Amino acid sequence: MKFYSITLALALLLGHVPQTLAKPNTGATGNEQDATHGAPTSEEEPPSNRQRYVVKFKKGSSDYNARLKNAKNNAKRGQGNGGQGNDNDRGKSGQQGNRGKTRNSPPVQERGNDLFPFGNFLPKANAEVIYLDSDNDKKEYEQRDDVEYIELDHKVYLMNESVPFGIERVKALLVPDTDVSNRKVCIVDTGFDITHPDLTSDTNVVTGYEGDASAGPSAWSYDGHGHGTHVAGTIAAIGGNGQGVVGVNRNGQVKLHIVKVFGDDGNWAWGSSLVAAVEACVDGGANIVSMSLGGGGFSQTESDAYDRISTEDNVLLVAAAGNDGNTAYSYPASYTSVMSVAATDSNNNVAGFSQKNDQVDIAAPGVAIQSTLPSHVASSGYAAWSGTSMATPHVSGVAALVWSLDTTRTAAEIRQALEASAQDLGVAGRDDSYGHGLVRADLAAAYLNSGFTLSPTAAPTPAPPCTDNPEGWYDIDGATYNCAWYAQGTNCATYGDSFANNGITANMACCVCGGGAPDGPPATATPTASPTANPTPSPTPPPTCGDEPQWHDSDGVTFGCEWYAQKTNCAVYGDNYENYGKTANAACCVCGGGADTPSPTAAPTVAATADPTVSPTVAATQCTDDPEGWFDSDGSVYNCEWYGQSSHCAWYGDSYANLGKTANEACCVCGGGSFS
Repeated sequence: MKFYSITLALALLLGHVPQTLAKPNTGATGNEQDATHGAPTSEEEPPSNRQRYVVKFKKGSSDYNARLKNAKNNAKRGQGNGGQGNDNDRGKSGQQGNRGKTRNSPPVQERGNDLFPFGNFLPKANAEVIYLDSDNDKKEYEQRDDVEYIELDHKVYLMNESVPFGIERVKALLVPDTDVSNRKVCIVDTGFDITHPDLTSDTNVVTGYEGDASAGPSAWSYDGHGHGTHVAGTIAAIGGNGQGVVGVNRNGQVKLHIVKVFGDDGNWAWGSSLVAAVEACVDGGANIVSMSLGGGGFSQTESDAYDRISTEDNVLLVAAAGNDGNTAYSYPASYTSVMSVAATDSNNNVAGFSQKNDQVDIAAPGVAIQSTLPSHVASSGYAAWSGTSMATPHVSGVAALVWSLDTTRTAAEIRQALEASAQDLGVAGRDDSYGHGLVRADLAAAYLNSGFTLSPTAAPTPAPPCTDNPEGWYDIDGATYNCAWYAQGTNCATYGDSFANNGITANMACCVCGGGAPDGPPATATPTASPTANPTPSPTPPPTCGDEPQWHDSDGVTFGCEWYAQKTNCAVYGDNYENYGKTANAACCVCGGGADTPSPTAAPTVAATADPTVSPTVAATQCTDDPEGWFDSDGSVYNCEWYGQSSHCAWYGDSYANLGKTANEACCVCGGGSFS
């Protein structure tokens, strides 16, 4: 049975980390005459013909205990730290080994390392560090009765600072952040881990809202969930400190204001609470508001508020486009006064989970983004997460970086600079997957410096008024579940394609879900005379997508595009396990890759010339499920109608083949079927 779930406010897609456990070696007695228990200092390499090992002795080993005692005595007398004393007491302090041989060691080498005060011993671990010349020497230790195991002593290094791929893709490091202290980004999220070593703790730089509208229960400076801290790292992780990651603004001086609209559990919030949070951002002096969140439906109150904040308060609003992988609107991103941010992967392909609609304005990296997290969420303080939530702070951070170069510019001008200079991806020009393209700090800075003036067409066009159709609609479960109910939380995305009443679902009937009918009479086209018999082409269906033939990832044929179509495999694993020079996100249609193939195109129809007042008419190309009545291998419940709900095509459409076809091949709603 299939199971499909949608996280209500924040979609956090996490990768897996395989673990390998080493087996300890145990054995019988052996000779240790060739072992060297002295060692060079930690800065020196061992002799080229020797390997450094850690030997774990069993409790009660008389040989180990005697040598440890001797090392302690030598250290106390100031004679060195070795396990066997110095040259002068070789004949006196040598201990008998398990096989009756007298134990003598080479001269002790001074370590000068307080971590090993008694030579190369780890007393609490009952272990000793030694150097051996060969595998035979190692085997002798493995055979000793008083040894539990012996293993290589591995080198460890300082964890150097890394630059996440997203920072490189948006070319943030090519733009100086010298003046970013003149900009303030407000992060509306789950809080901020002020104790994180890679984020500023300077309260002259980072501030937060502490009023009644805060979600709590903890203060803004604590992040119980981690989402807000991850966002903050992309915007402002400190560079040049030799640890962790680097943010878009890396000198630790970009001002941050934190408003905690989600509690420590990261659960949903009301749209009205979000408006209050954004108002708190404005009151806190923010120039940019970053909202890695979304859901619900259209609200006139919210739309009016964001219009006012954008224009009257001169604040740039940025929000996540949504993670359902369909064409539905997510709010606040789909309000015209808010920049809607889509997610791309490391190959600049749009992520499979990213929303694709006519409100998408710009794209940014959002797959497997490495950033900061509280230690109670990730012990290392860092992890790679995916989502349009991760793409949004790239745009917010770039906006602050570019705006800092010329603070005389308005929020509308900064938005125009970001969109007009974006790196075009997908089809030429603006499209519903990438918007204007990938945000680029370097190109936006150059555009800003070009002396442009705000285009009168740059301002977004308000959506036309809408009326629920039919008015008063509610779903099959009763009058409680009307369009007002669907406007709450993510009800449109979760239930909007189900529970039809009189054949109409919420996504068809309710304006808040993207349905309804525009106000006013429908527009009527005026007939135009055709002076000549010019052929008029029929509409051409969009190209279909084909997976890379026979592709599977480097782990084997099980992990082909059908496997990646399940759940969130594209987002979690799609940029790894490359095979044949491609990852799943490049090879598989379900992950946003594959190759377009032409769809059937109707032959052009010649317009009649007998009546010059009649416009040429083109017969619409129709799609039919093929075969009609198809359902998948789990039974008739899972037919094309079922696949038309939510994101079923994207999640299951390449699996569960029946009659030789999957849903993505058989069903029109999934891009399959046949045209007539």
